[in-house]
Amino acid sequence: MGQIAPTINHPSADNQPISRWSLAFLILLPFLILGSRVTSDATASIAALFLAVFWFMRPESLVRKQAWFKAVLVLWAFMIFVTSFFSVDQLYSLEQSLIFIRWPAFGLVLCCLVFTDANRLRIFERSALFFFLFIALDSILQYCLGRDIFGHQPVGTRLTGPFSKLMPGSYALRIYPMALVALLLISSKLPKPRFLALVVGMIALSQVFAFLTGERIVFLLFGMINFVLLIALIYQEKLSFKFIGGAAVAFIALAVSAVVLAPKMFARTVMSFFDQLSNFQNSSYYQVFHTAIILWEQSPIVGIGTRYFNRGCEALPRVLHPDEGCEVHPHNIYLEWLSQNGVIGLAIFLIILFLIFRVLWRGLDFKNNLLQSVVVFVAPIMLFWPLTSSMSMQTNNYAGLVWLLLGWALARAMVQSRSTVAITKV
Repeated sequence: MGQIAPTINHPSADNQPISRWSLAFLILLPFLILGSRVTSDATASIAALFLAVFWFMRPESLVRKQAWFKAVLVLWAFMIFVTSFFSVDQLYSLEQSLIFIRWPAFGLVLCCLVFTDANRLRIFERSALFFFLFIALDSILQYCLGRDIFGHQPVGTRLTGPFSKLMPGSYALRIYPMALVALLLISSKLPKPRFLALVVGMIALSQVFAFLTGERIVFLLFGMINFVLLIALIYQEKLSFKFIGGAAVAFIALAVSAVVLAPKMFARTVMSFFDQLSNFQNSSYYQVFHTAIILWEQSPIVGIGTRYFNRGCEALPRVLHPDEGCEVHPHNIYLEWLSQNGVIGLAIFLIILFLIFRVLWRGLDFKNNLLQSVVVFVAPIMLFWPLTSSMSMQTNNYAGLVWLLLGWALARAMVQSRSTVAITKV
């Protein structure tokens, strides 16, 4: 869990020269992934093509030594040669399976070839911080004034922020850990009172933003990251009970203000969550999850086909359709893999997660960089928390965010450890 002594060459200088093109890419990367499906897909596709060339030109490179990516290649082969072969629509499943590799390839390029030193990571993280603050403040402005700076209006009690979809919180949540690390690094040399004020202020801002979006699960996941960070902050800074009590009173006052000043949002974000839990079998989530189980039962070992959930649902008798119609995906990462790629596909995916978390656990320096390490480690836990709904891991925007976050987290672990031992050991 502490630092690992270097054994082979690894980029270790914090101020390696950065070309203008690299600098522009690092700054624009959050915008490319979040901006649109086209830019997200194009970025991942170009990265995958670059990786294919680099892979064969540099047989001894770091990219070939990643245990987790080897497992990804096994999963990819299974999707192509097994799931697609047994799918009802073999051609469609094969097409979707073939192009899946661009997303993990994108993550591999980031962690091994783009985020190669602390300076590059800092540039990217500061860009993520700027973009997160822009999304949060634009969404809050939309709530207060009825439209954001682009003229977008809320839809009922839901906000869009600068996006066209009702998911500003979902998108911002995936870059929030990077923004937090940027803030921690920027404020680390400040006097302790100012440092604490900035960190606690960021936590409060993010939680208010998540509350106002009306996205229930997003609100809870922001709370998860913020709660763990607060615990680590209390432990590291040896904060007094007076400070802790004052902070608790401030957050309680903030919560009470939310109930009084935004009763509709409180009903949407908080109360409706408990209503969904108490009546889960009558909720839309249960119906979609149940549909995923029905489809999985059709082909429990190898799945019905990559990204075939919607088509499989449409082929079911009308009586088995969810009340709101067939969704594009089952809104849960694990049910997505289970229904579309079967028990074997889900098992390989879980192995990939294990290998990724093992890299993080071995590489992160919890002893000397507690706050930063906690944020980096909790970020993928938030991403893959099983008891929540989620977007599809095999579609453009969300898949890009997933592998952006994973590539960043792995790179942070590499930079902290200053070694590739944790990365290369299978």
